[in-house]
Parts: sequence; C-alpha cells; structure tokens
Amino acid sequence: MYKNHLDTAIRNRTLPKSLLLYGDEFFSSFYRKIVLPIFGEKDGVLSFYFDEYSYESAKNFISQASLFGDKNILYIRGDKKIPKKELDTLVSLCQKNETSYFLYQFSGEDKVAKDLSKSFTKKKMSDFVRFFKPNLGEALNILKAYADKLKLDIDNFALQHLFMIQSEDLSLSLNELKKLSILNKKIEAADIDKHVFGMGEISMDDFIAKLLDKEDIRDTMQTMIENNYYDEIKVINTIQAYLVQLLMFHIYIKVHGSYDVLDILGFPLPQNLAKIRAAQSIKINLQTYQSLTKHLLDTEHALKLKPNIDKKAYIYSSLIKMQTLL
Repeated sequence: MYKNHLDTAIRNRTLPKSLLLYGDEFFSSFYRKIVLPIFGEKDGVLSFYFDEYSYESAKNFISQASLFGDKNILYIRGDKKIPKKELDTLVSLCQKNETSYFLYQFSGEDKVAKDLSKSFTKKKMSDFVRFFKPNLGEALNILKAYADKLKLDIDNFALQHLFMIQSEDLSLSLNELKKLSILNKKIEAADIDKHVFGMGEISMDDFIAKLLDKEDIRDTMQTMIENNYYDEIKVINTIQAYLVQLLMFHIYIKVHGSYDVLDILGFPLPQNLAKIRAAQSIKINLQTYQSLTKHLLDTEHALKLKPNIDKKAYIYSSLIKMQTLL
C-alpha cells in the first residue's frame, strides 16, 4: 500500500495483521510509533533488534493462544534478510491466530526489502509500505508542525535552512528544533548558523556567495575546518540546495521576465535575499548549472564512499575546482 493508504488504515483502525515498513528511515520510525499502539502495544510486545532475531522465539511467541484476550505483538527491526520460509510462517501464524500481530521495520537495502515484501500478501491479511524521502514541502510541514508544538517562532525560510544544513535529515532537524526552543526568541537563519551548524559568525549564504563570486575562500574554509561542528557532507548538501534554488529562479525569470518568490519556492523570502538569489541565478547559464551539479554529486559520492580520503583537503580542492567551472 502507499503511505496515504496507510494513513487511511490508521484512521479507520483497519490495519493488516502483519505489516512491513521500509524505505525512508524517518517515516519508517514515525509510523512504527503509531502502528504498535494500535496493534496493542500495552498487552505484550516481543521485540528483536538486528542480530537479536530468533526465529524459534518469534514463532513460539505468536503461536501461543491468549487466555485473557491479550494480544501477542511481534516487532522486528533489522537490516538483514529473514529467510522467506521463516517470514512466510510468521505472517501465516498471525493470519491464523486472532490475537497475534507482526510489525517488521526493515532498514536494509530496498532491493532486499522488495523480496521481503512478497511474503506480505493481502491474502494473508498482511501488507507492506515503502516510504520515500519527503520532498521539501512535506519536510517543511512536518518541521512547522513540530515547531508549533514547541511554541517556537520560526519562519519557513529558517526551517528550510535548518533542513538543508542537516543534510535533509528530518530526525536531526527535529532534534535541533527542540534545542533551539530553549533560546526563547524568534529563530532566524543566523541563529541556526550560530547554534546548529556551529560556524559562529560565518553565514552559509555569505560563504556560498563568496564561492559563486569566485572570491578567495581560504580563510573562511579554515575557520570552518577548525570548528568542531564542521561536516563536509553538510557543506556540500547546503551548496547543492542553494544551487537548486538558483536554478529555479533562473528558469522562472527566463520564462516570465521577472521573479515571484512564492511561485518559485512556495514560501516567501526576505526581500533582500530574494534580490540576491535572482541576481545570482541569471549570472549562471544552464550548461554551467549542469556542470556544477555533476561536480557536487561526484564530490558527495567521493566523500561518502572513498576509503582513506582526507575529507577536509578533498572538499577544499573540490570547491576550488567548482570556482573554475563558473
């Protein structure tokens, strides 16, 4: 089923007896916290985390009949494939046993999850949901709802800034919102740079502007590197997100001859920032956007996967090379 179908099943309390969740980690964990209580978390849950999984223990638990109307809830969280024969048996047992339920939260590769999903058929009163990474609009809505819950005064631009410097990780972003709430003030992008990104007086917008204007970034880079909160992947992801915004401005201006921030981004920007984005966007042609995007993706790939790489030196040389592409 799709995520919206799961939402409907949750509202109507029509969840299947067995359910597989996989894909985006945030949504997977988010819905686990909703599904388990509906299954009957207060009655009895047998949980297995990663290598703790024991087929015999799991099978015996959901095979037993309840004498007092309690439920037997089996919860497995792992990233390794459970043999199909074992998984088929667990799902079948939940179908046959009125008081048994099974939630499997898989955090391994999607291609493995696809094989696992074949055991969760509607004929066996089971189903599966694959979660995709939330788009920017979905992420901002979730962050805004949590900020409202915390009674935190923060606008969409600052929320987006937080989301991007946290590598578009919703869990990390939500944690940072909780920390920011202790400041007891309206949170702006500068506050996030100072208290979250750990760059002190360095603004990422200012840094990227220097980068795109082909100015000397050595001193700024050194300050960033010396900071304990510096993270190479976050820097690359923030630059990538900034470029995407510029490209959106560029295309809109080419089509309409002017810009409308709300149409382009879906939320307002401070007027001075909107003017800067518009001016920067037109300076770069489409071919250069393509080259820059490919270069940043290659850099991110190398930082994540190349062994024994000096990440600080690598990102510095990569950003210098990026300036040569402008």
